[in-house]
Amino acid sequence: MDETKTTPRISEDITNLVIARLETIPPNIEMSMGGDGNFTARELIERVREQDDVGKKMIDMQMAYLRSLGNLPTQKFGNASTTN
Repeated sequence: MDETKTTPRISEDITNLVIARLETIPPNIEMSMGGDGNFTARELIERVREQDDVGKKMIDMQMAYLRSLGNLPTQKFGNASTTN
């Protein structure tokens, strides 16, 4: 196989992070991946492990979401108690 045509694998840490997030989805929920179809969390986890096109899309979506959290404004909770 010509290695210049292979795409690099996504790091194991990122893959494991996405899998951990997918494992929190209830088993009766399916996610739509547009033209690629609907998938259960188990199916998506397998796709992420294989790093096929659907798996890579899921990784990209999850990472984009996590990165966007860094752009949220911080909120001070003036009424929140700091004592237990």
